[in-house]
Amino acid sequence: MRDPAKIRLLLRIACFAPLAVGLLVIDWVGAQPPVQHILTCRLHAAAEALVAGQTIRSHADMHDLKPIWVEHLTQRPDVVVLGSSRVVQISHDWFQPRRMLNLAILAGDFEDAVGMFQRLVERRMTPKLVLLQLNPTLSFRGKPGTTPGLAPQYRRALLHYGIFPPILFSGPLTLDAVFWDPRIFLSRNLWQATAEMDPTEYRLRPDGTADWAVTEPQRTADEAERQAVTQMHHLDPEREQWRMTSRPGWFDRRILLAFVDDLRARGIRLVVILVPIHPTAFSFYTSHGGYDDSWIRGDMAAHGVTVIGSYSPAVARVTRDDFFDDVHVHPEVLHRLLRESGIVE
Repeated sequence: MRDPAKIRLLLRIACFAPLAVGLLVIDWVGAQPPVQHILTCRLHAAAEALVAGQTIRSHADMHDLKPIWVEHLTQRPDVVVLGSSRVVQISHDWFQPRRMLNLAILAGDFEDAVGMFQRLVERRMTPKLVLLQLNPTLSFRGKPGTTPGLAPQYRRALLHYGIFPPILFSGPLTLDAVFWDPRIFLSRNLWQATAEMDPTEYRLRPDGTADWAVTEPQRTADEAERQAVTQMHHLDPEREQWRMTSRPGWFDRRILLAFVDDLRARGIRLVVILVPIHPTAFSFYTSHGGYDDSWIRGDMAAHGVTVIGSYSPAVARVTRDDFFDDVHVHPEVLHRLLRESGIVE
């Protein structure tokens, strides 16, 4: 006699089969270029506006918009900025007459930087200089994974580094197309060409620099410190890992060193930027094990990579007046760090 419990288990498992097949079908359909273009047509329109020299306002995830923007670029940059919101205000104006593109992403991490650089490689638009902002943990564990706009390039970069075998990390099982942000095709006002600000959106300029609610309007030093204290004591578990851990996983560290070697092989100069932390926040985070840059400085020195700036406000010579909140400095601080290191005049 058959075991009823086993039969019930098999029936329950079988109930999930249509879901799995459905996800694979959705992923295959969504991966087709004509379908992707339909899904992202408004992002392509926003990218065209940027290339045409317009400033736009948008609430689209920058992980989706900036990779598509790269597809529309027509001129090779001399300098590229990679990183998160902490360097997204580094301006093209500082690098004249060189052409700078700021490809930093709000809430971006090192995985996003690798995928974004691979996009440039595949477009044959590699720069002469890469400015890379790093967090000690490298990857932000709070995000679900690399977004569809960067995931294929991220995997191809790892294949180029010899880290992933192709058969396991490409093809239909990646499910990239399932994870597009639905706002890009459901939202009516995804973006508009305007320099005006909205508290729920960000303003993106033709060089890739951006402003958002934290930076506009500018807060006083007291307001910035109150914001820093609030953020320090109300961190979710994922951001605790981002702020209070100073060691990356072995796999992320291996990717970083492969990235460094790849840039050297291409004849591209790499400069790592460490953006200072608000004095009050720095004391709090370092007391919990965060923002120790010793491994970054050691690894980069061993590979001949210049490191500028510091997480330490004392070393970076900044005060509470230089911050928007616990981790975002005024652009004048970034300009000074670049100028003092001889990267800009």
